Amino acid sequence: MATKPRVIVLGAGIGGLTLALELHRSGIECVVLEAAPELGALGVGINLLPHATRNLARLGLEDALAEVAVTTRESAFFNRFGQLVAREPAGRFAGYDWPQLSIHRGDLQQVLLAAVYDRLGRDAVLLDHRGTHVTQDERSATVHVTHRDGSGSEVAGDVVVGADGVHSVVRKQFHSGAAPHYTGYMMWRGTTVWPRFLTGASMVRAGWLATGKMVIYPIRDGVNARGDQLVNWVAEVEGPSATHATGTARG
Repeated sequence: MATKPRVIVLGAGIGGLTLALELHRSGIECVVLEAAPELGALGVGINLLPHATRNLARLGLEDALAEVAVTTRESAFFNRFGQLVAREPAGRFAGYDWPQLSIHRGDLQQVLLAAVYDRLGRDAVLLDHRGTHVTQDERSATVHVTHRDGSGSEVAGDVVVGADGVHSVVRKQFHSGAAPHYTGYMMWRGTTVWPRFLTGASMVRAGWLATGKMVIYPIRDGVNARGDQLVNWVAEVEGPSATHATGTARG
């Protein structure tokens, strides 16, 4: 009997873990390599629109996601002076078959990780495996990795998929000319504990890029005894340079 093809997924982020679940659903064996020694609730807000939640629901994750997310009711648009321009329903409230979910990236990752552990086993995700490069021959592909203690190892399979983020080592190796480039917009992101506003499940866009734009929406309900929410905010503005686009610089 022929063995199942083995896919090595480099990166246990949103894309890598979702791919692992899709491969498992299709009966394809895989292993996920992750550089971090542990996976914590890092990041800020993500909006899962109906076409995304449709696929996650197909993987049986809708209920688990809804438990930790805010089910978005509406999009509300304001000008830069705070005057309401328009409101429109979102997700199921707009007639879609699937909801729009506003969720902390870390919560989304943890739901995916729990499903991978449950369905594929704990050995399906190898932490402290930082991929450095990939080699291949006519029969297999191998990911070369390093570990925190300075040692190295190799993981071989039939296929390697690079899901290792914006600074992907796989992309740099095979498509060095396809690196991300600055598009002319600076963005600052964060979260703040805040009382419920509007419907308590509203996604707000205020202003515009030329003068400054804000995107604000709740991503966790009931984070304290007062019933406040964890609110994601994004500030965007046109800028001539990406000099300070480090991901951690003050803005």
